[in-house]
Amino acid sequence: MSGRGLVFCGLPLTGDCMAHTDEKAFNALLAQALSQRHPRWAVNAEQSGVLRGQSGRTPDIVITPLGGKAGNPVVIETEYDPAASVYVDAVSRLGSILDRSDHTIEQVIALRIPTRLADISPADLPDEIANAEFGYTMVSLSRSQTTVGVTATNAPDPIRFPEVGWITGTVDDLAGFCERIALNEHLLDSAVSLLENTINSVASKLRDALEPNRKAVLEEIAGALHQADDPQTTRMGVAIIANALLFQSAIAGTSHPEYNYVIHGPRPDNSRFDIISTWNKILEIDYKPIFSIARDVLNVIPDSEAKQAIWSLSKMSSELSKYGVTSTGDMAGQMFGKLITDRKFLATFYTLPVSAHLLSEIAVSRLSVDWSDRENVNALKVADLACGTGSLLTAAYQRVMARVRRSGGDDQKLHAEMMEKVLVGADIMPAAVHLTATLLSSTYPAVPFEGTRIFLMPYGRVSEVKEVGEEIGNVEIGSLELLTGSFNRPLNLFDVDRETIGREVITGQGNRQIDSVLSHKGADLVIMNPPFTRATNRKTAAAAGVPVPSFAGLETEVTEQRLMKARLRELSRGYTDRVGNENAGLASYFIDIAHEKVKPGGVLAFVLPFAVIQGDSWSDTRRLLAGHYRDICIVTIATTGSTNQAFSADTGMSEALIIATRCLPNEKPNPHDVLYINLYTRPGNLVEAVEIARKISILSMENLHTQTDRQTDRQTDRQSGSVDVGGTLVGNFIRGSIYAGGNAAVINSDLAIYAQSMVEGRLLLPRFSQVDKVKLTSLKYLGSPGPYHLKIRATKGPFDIERIGDPASTTYPALWAHDAKRETQLTVQPDTQCKIRQGWERKAREVWSTASRVHFNLDFRLNSQPLAACRTSEPTIGGRAWPTFKPHNELWELPILLWANTTLGLVAFWWIGSRQQQGRAVLTIKRLPKLATLDPRTLTDAQLGIASDIFDLFQGEHFLPANEAYRDDTRRALDEAVLVDLLGLDSKAVMSSLAVLRDQWCREPSVHGGKTSQPI
Repeated sequence: MSGRGLVFCGLPLTGDCMAHTDEKAFNALLAQALSQRHPRWAVNAEQSGVLRGQSGRTPDIVITPLGGKAGNPVVIETEYDPAASVYVDAVSRLGSILDRSDHTIEQVIALRIPTRLADISPADLPDEIANAEFGYTMVSLSRSQTTVGVTATNAPDPIRFPEVGWITGTVDDLAGFCERIALNEHLLDSAVSLLENTINSVASKLRDALEPNRKAVLEEIAGALHQADDPQTTRMGVAIIANALLFQSAIAGTSHPEYNYVIHGPRPDNSRFDIISTWNKILEIDYKPIFSIARDVLNVIPDSEAKQAIWSLSKMSSELSKYGVTSTGDMAGQMFGKLITDRKFLATFYTLPVSAHLLSEIAVSRLSVDWSDRENVNALKVADLACGTGSLLTAAYQRVMARVRRSGGDDQKLHAEMMEKVLVGADIMPAAVHLTATLLSSTYPAVPFEGTRIFLMPYGRVSEVKEVGEEIGNVEIGSLELLTGSFNRPLNLFDVDRETIGREVITGQGNRQIDSVLSHKGADLVIMNPPFTRATNRKTAAAAGVPVPSFAGLETEVTEQRLMKARLRELSRGYTDRVGNENAGLASYFIDIAHEKVKPGGVLAFVLPFAVIQGDSWSDTRRLLAGHYRDICIVTIATTGSTNQAFSADTGMSEALIIATRCLPNEKPNPHDVLYINLYTRPGNLVEAVEIARKISILSMENLHTQTDRQTDRQTDRQSGSVDVGGTLVGNFIRGSIYAGGNAAVINSDLAIYAQSMVEGRLLLPRFSQVDKVKLTSLKYLGSPGPYHLKIRATKGPFDIERIGDPASTTYPALWAHDAKRETQLTVQPDTQCKIRQGWERKAREVWSTASRVHFNLDFRLNSQPLAACRTSEPTIGGRAWPTFKPHNELWELPILLWANTTLGLVAFWWIGSRQQQGRAVLTIKRLPKLATLDPRTLTDAQLGIASDIFDLFQGEHFLPANEAYRDDTRRALDEAVLVDLLGLDSKAVMSSLAVLRDQWCREPSVHGGKTSQPI
């Protein structure tokens, strides 16, 4: 459609002949603008007779994706502001049927047009449309309504997104919104279920047929995948065959219809030879990533079993082809995510599609690229060096290509170059590499390409010897080998003559090397969800019979696991700026790889465990980001339940998204201007994920401007606020230091400001003005914590720990473990005694010198334990749960103890504690000195006496768990005693202010952990 020469209402749309542009004329130009933003859309405006049985009703704009039923048509209803009736008009279209295609209208966009556009001449209007901001919202039928034939006349209340308000955006944003809602998600879900059920059924029947007498065949299938034989491996093999059949169907439906017969022809008795013969012909075109491994797997299955499997899988493929979903990458990704179950130690956690698009949209929005310039786009390097199922790399690809389309380009014409040059992936699992390449390829299955940049990395024993030493050099550790900085073995899975993994060397004549493809500082974007496993998690490993869990994938032997751990240490040795840490886990080493590969001005985007924000073992990672990156954004989910706080499927642990831009040589990082985004729930669908990402990107740009303002001594008041989509609140943001990780996963941004003020030495409370009357400090200025518990007890320490008899006659009493029944009062008695090991007398005296009456709760279960600190009647050695803190002056003991158990002391503990698990705040011995406390050095002798009286009054009182402070009369009384009686603050002002803070804190999901004892 062209804007020149079109005629509406008898008037040409040129010149200044129209003083007012009516909605019909505007819709024609808007339809033209939208059609320019997607090369495979049919966009029609004001077309009559398109709705079945509604000849008199004309939708304003109809967008029809060209590609079968996998894409939903989208109707747009428009109206000039104030647009009083546009929402009702949009709802009235739901359930209508497009006459030519039989599509049901499931989504309609209500669009508000700025009134100023009505007074612009049609000749100038296209440019104005391109730059204007519109308001829009979507209404849609529910999943159940789409399956029962709901029409516009009988539809109940529709689903609205956003729930309230209107999204604002340009025509580019509107086009992207249309594109996302055009995906038929309920059909996709049905397809995934059909795939999963069929694959599980075929795999189960195959094992039942082969296990009794032909176990060797199952071993051959496993061998083709370079995995051990088990039900999961068989399912993976069947899934790869199914995937190839689906891809074959996609090719047949676009460019090679002759390949359709073998799958959907009249014969139900296709043999594996028929299929393999067809695949060989397809491989002559290319498509090695899809068909080479599938051929290897199918080739070892006996004819009778193969015939039955092919028949079942072909029926499934035929059924899916009817709905046009055979080339939908998200379907295959979700399917494989459900099928890969060997996750505990290999940690191939599947990044949820909504999370992948949320992270990718934020990251890709930062790339400085002219998206209309083909050479610029083809020069990009986007890498995932732990690609797993390929969901992140695929999402990044989709976000890149959406921008190409918005710039007027045809992304299909760039597909081959993207596959051959731009997208780089690596993994240790052949099946994962196969999937990643398949997902990327299936974006445009009819477009062939000459190879990929998807690499299979060596993992386990190899026969050649490395320079680091013969023994260690006999193993390799996957993508972590890139830590060498010069990894030059040919590893492209589809360029080699023979691909083996684990115990054999990869050989072949391929000349593509991952370092030449992705050079040092060569990546524009490195995006990863790396393995989280920890090399030091011995307890979990021992329970599973695995000595080194971080290297227990792909059935590595015990000796291999130990050598691989040694190999990792060897690769990290001698580098002063490496951040990899065994206690943090393998993910921290992937930070090192990404930092090596990303260019100045490039972007890092990671899914990481929540501990990256506050955990001691991740401190070097935070230091690296603080020293080399700008515009750092940390996205978390402030809700209850670790699974609900995850961005991956099945991790069962809280996670964080980290996005950062590497500084250019002339840029200075500012680690104190980090943007914390705290979502209240994980995005529910792709549309929501990308809209939230757009909002975060806008806030990130504001944050970048804030940094510039501060460098010129200009201040901004946008330090915290709401994150909304349209008028719907989805989270909050806080700007703070990378060293103030308490800002993460907080539902009340005001609370974060009050808590951080204590770290800074001020008492800032809501509605309270006496901020200068209380002096706060950190424990590090007042004393020192006792030793780490492993340095107290055998085998590294001087003592054996035994049951205690009479504490009064015990030489070395200790407070070692938690006991909820004994810990509701400020005074807690020793629970164990220390017995000196023979020959350790001198060391025992050193440990005893750290004994104190004050003990802090390092692993504080906020929703079940009352005390942040306790006191023993006599000096006592602190153990694992209750390490000691020894003040420089004994007179400071009681003020420190009392403050720690006030509401403010609880908040201070929670603020700096690691909150990986709900309802728990964890400190370490190293982190304890950072805890904010009342400064006893500023107290007079009289005040110290008052502190003693307060302790005498409260030491026999019982406290409720910390998360119930809002209803704990004893805690409230202690607050008043300390703040009013001891510190002299105005009772009414401070107590009413503290009541607000107390309620805010107790409502935090990380405090109550979902328990019913939370405030109502």
